[in-house]
Amino acid sequence: MPGQDAKVSIELATVLLVAGTGGFTHAAPVLELGRILAQRGHRIEFATHKGQERWVAPEYYRFVSQVHTMGDPMTAEQEAAHYLDMQQSDPRRDYWGYFRPKHTIDAFWTSDFAFLQDIVAASRPDVIVADFFVIAARDIQRMTGTPVAMVWPQMPYGFAKVPYIPGVPGFQIDALSSEHASLATRVRAELRPLRALPAIIHYLRFVRRMRRAAGVNYSLPNVQRTPDHLALVNSFWGLETPKDLPPLIAAVGPILVDEYTALDDQLKDFLRGERRVVYLSFGTHIQLQPDHLARFLDAFTVLIREKLIDGVIWVANAAQRKLFPLEQTVHGSFGETTVGHILENNDPAWYFTPFAPQRAILDHPGTVLFVTHAGGGSVNEGLFHGTPMLCLGFFFDQPLNALRIQEAGAGMAMDKESFSASEIVDKCRKLLMDEDGLVQQNVQRMAHIARVSSRKKYYAADLIEEVMYDRMFSSSPPPTVETCGNGGLQRQTGKLRPPHLQTADARMSAWRAQNWDLTCLGCAAFAGALGLGYHAYIWLRRR
Repeated sequence: MPGQDAKVSIELATVLLVAGTGGFTHAAPVLELGRILAQRGHRIEFATHKGQERWVAPEYYRFVSQVHTMGDPMTAEQEAAHYLDMQQSDPRRDYWGYFRPKHTIDAFWTSDFAFLQDIVAASRPDVIVADFFVIAARDIQRMTGTPVAMVWPQMPYGFAKVPYIPGVPGFQIDALSSEHASLATRVRAELRPLRALPAIIHYLRFVRRMRRAAGVNYSLPNVQRTPDHLALVNSFWGLETPKDLPPLIAAVGPILVDEYTALDDQLKDFLRGERRVVYLSFGTHIQLQPDHLARFLDAFTVLIREKLIDGVIWVANAAQRKLFPLEQTVHGSFGETTVGHILENNDPAWYFTPFAPQRAILDHPGTVLFVTHAGGGSVNEGLFHGTPMLCLGFFFDQPLNALRIQEAGAGMAMDKESFSASEIVDKCRKLLMDEDGLVQQNVQRMAHIARVSSRKKYYAADLIEEVMYDRMFSSSPPPTVETCGNGGLQRQTGKLRPPHLQTADARMSAWRAQNWDLTCLGCAAFAGALGLGYHAYIWLRRR
């Protein structure tokens, strides 16, 4: 009806985006959600570690109204040591090594928490959208009531466990579901948390000490059906195993920017014509060791000699270049040559670069295979642009992403502990030759699903607005404001309605939520009925 819209004026809000450790890969989806919210008229502010303010310097991010600096990031030396530690860890055999890098990341909580208190007190955001590494954002929600949306690359740790996916979310590395998993695999997945218990307890004590030292005397809930905040997963069904989710968890990926860097002239020349090129990139943090490099060099030499590929684009930064075996012999456009020769781009079959416009390369028809560490961003981009993948995962979600790609039929996976040059060659042959056409069919299937799902980033922005408006107008009577914590943090008081997306079981005891009381009552009633029947039977026999 005319005039109805005038009754409700949409509130424009302040949105605080937060990204800390992990690099720009972690900041990119958070910033993209901020861009959508900025288009809807909201004010966008961005908080990050010192030196990372440059991330929002490009014209694409001019929607950011203010940038806040939190604390110091890792030094280059600390970052290199941290990611090498992660790269060498393996939860299948060493849980202590697996949890050690998490101590390094979570140690940033102290600095993040202190700076975020000051930033939130100054900007008073209506909602916080944070990368999942910034755990302190959840503490700000606890202290002030400001709603928080955490952006995850995969399903969040500990939340929304279902019986048909073995193991605890975050520890599921063996099987995507119980459908085709052996009994041994399922038992191993369920027992993994028990085997990891000493390392988990040590980690939890570390977190407890750190929080108590900052005056925080409570723990955040980490294992339950539904979270107390909005969890946005930068992945999609088809890659992720479908499962029932509470309304506060949503698969909204792939969250990709609408614009990306184009090919430069050198790459255009390299990809010109009818070339079939393999693109190899292991992200910003993986450094392949010399023996791994030798295996890939040997494998690509065989593929070039067999004319299955015409060239290789290899992303290798300065630190990675130092690890190449310079005297190793490889095959080039003019016959045998050395790694030292091709590393300087002296052979038309090999192109090495410290940085590559990944999406432009993956989108080019000449790129026939993507060799990747299977990080969340790389997997999303590879699927979106329809490029088959050979995956070698090292840590966190990478091994599971590699398994997902293989199960989807869009690529193949290798194990970092056991892969060989011959395995690389065999799997590349299968993917490149694709004799039955199933690889290309599945790649196209996943590309179409990814492109449709990529529009869910607008739904993610809808959810952020939902929880924001729900919190704005949830107090009854109208809220008052009081100071809490340090730095002038403000907290709304008054009786609050429960969050509209939170399922009721999150606010109940397990006894009530699981209907154990009804079960006990039913068992008691059944037992009583059996007793009465028995006594009635005895009485009748005596009569």
